[in-house]
Amino acid sequence: MRKYLAVSLLSAFLLVLGSGSAAVAGSGSSTYYAGKNAQGQKLLFSVDHTANGPSFDPFFTTMIDRCPITGDVIDVEFSFQGFQFPLKNGKFNVVLNDISDRFSWSGSVTSKKAAGTESFGLAAFDNKGGLQDCATGPIAWKAEALVPAAVRAATPRAGYLVKITRASNGSVHFSITRR
Repeated sequence: MRKYLAVSLLSAFLLVLGSGSAAVAGSGSSTYYAGKNAQGQKLLFSVDHTANGPSFDPFFTTMIDRCPITGDVIDVEFSFQGFQFPLKNGKFNVVLNDISDRFSWSGSVTSKKAAGTESFGLAAFDNKGGLQDCATGPIAWKAEALVPAAVRAATPRAGYLVKITRASNGSVHFSITRR
């Protein structure tokens, strides 16, 4: 039996896009990018133009994990809050580890488009109590800077919300909430 789990951030995405003019490339201090990965899953981030230079500010990305032993397919959407990763020569590289999983998102960004790879791996139990590595492997992604005509609401599936937060002391916390 395949289990389908999903993580939703539709409300945050709509909040970002709900202001209309805020989601316009080059407006104010941020440029917003929307795209998809090679699995056809959606992603959204901005490049914030700060006093310290440009930084990658992720909002969400979605991936499909596959478990090799049980055959489970897991739709996972990651939402981010409080992160800004410096862009160096237009490139970023994010790697976040937890006791049971590893998330990575990297790429190159220009004023009009962006591309790179992302991945997620999760240690999970199989039907006999053993462990299996449910993972995406590296997934290519592409995004374009948003302009008013390109603004559209995403329709991710719902089920679980994974919230990744960085505290003021720099520690990273993962929380999972069943929807």
